[in-house]
Amino acid sequence: MHSYPASWSATPNHPPLKTIHLTVRQDEPLKRPEHPGSMLRGAFGTALRSLTCITDMPECKKCPLKHQCKFPHIFEMPALQLSNVQAVNPYVIHIPISQVSHPYTEQPHHTAPSHITHKTSRPTQQATIYKRGDVWQFGMTLMGAAIAETQLIINAWKLALETGLGTHAPYRRATLIQASCEGDTLYSLHHLPSNSENNTTTLDKNRLSDAVHVATKTKTKTTEAASQLTMQFLTPFRYQQNNRIVSHPDHLDSVTFIASLYNRIRLCQDNHHPNQSWDIGYDSYHHFKQDIESLTIAVDVAANHVPRRSNRQQRKMQLYGLQGDIHLSGDAQTIARLMPALRLGEKLHIGKNTTMGLGQYQLLSTPIEDPAASACLI
Repeated sequence: MHSYPASWSATPNHPPLKTIHLTVRQDEPLKRPEHPGSMLRGAFGTALRSLTCITDMPECKKCPLKHQCKFPHIFEMPALQLSNVQAVNPYVIHIPISQVSHPYTEQPHHTAPSHITHKTSRPTQQATIYKRGDVWQFGMTLMGAAIAETQLIINAWKLALETGLGTHAPYRRATLIQASCEGDTLYSLHHLPSNSENNTTTLDKNRLSDAVHVATKTKTKTTEAASQLTMQFLTPFRYQQNNRIVSHPDHLDSVTFIASLYNRIRLCQDNHHPNQSWDIGYDSYHHFKQDIESLTIAVDVAANHVPRRSNRQQRKMQLYGLQGDIHLSGDAQTIARLMPALRLGEKLHIGKNTTMGLGQYQLLSTPIEDPAASACLI
């Protein structure tokens, strides 16, 4: 069987988001860590602070100018202590995916809704060596006031890359070649290096544009009676359940986890577009979760912890998470109702630490074979 990018279902009211796709040329060899989101976020934050901060105070929370400074409004929203609303930063980083493959193994047949099984884990990312001259891509989704600061954000990425990437000094320099959004060029060097043609071939194989979803709008045929979607997690997700991070697949309540996407969407809306309702087809968490409970859910995830170094705390740490595939099967109408929220989740991610690329997934549509038709082929 084959799986395909899930067809695009237009939302009744598209949330005002902006996804920037950044193309980078590596000027010095870089060993990219297995999970580069922390590296990218740290480089971006350091560069953004250098462009905006005028007090050089170590913490935004204690700065007397924090409400006038652009840095906390983009990078450190919790430091502003928003009342009545849990602070959510107005950006999500989509990390580079070295190899986007869609292995498919035959799924077990379930007769009861929301039955959960655990299978072998999918391949995860590996540390990657970027050679001098290699071209690679990553992305960033902006929301709220951050959209108006697009040029500042692009300038921060230019500075971050020029300063260099890596988990420790000496950092490895790179050059921002292009920044684009939905086909529009926001920044360009106007020319590519002579070896970029070969590098572009490698880039095409990586298909990062699928990972950060410049929506391909590929339409696929599904059966009228039933449909199946796969949430293929390209990075680990961190989900807090009963005030603890779930670090073992057997402890994951998959229904509640998927339903938490509703709260993630509403938090982003309340923080960054409080006067505009994001119409995702559901007026309440209860109705959203009710539809998810009606599905058959097969879980194929495994523990995948994310090592990172905190420059602020000057120490290494482990972020515990899970990674793999979650398969959703049910009647086509229910899947169609859920699609706007699930598509939005591709841009916003799900779970904790989304600003460093965690909880990044893409939707795949897998046709459900008609047993009678299959029998005719025997």
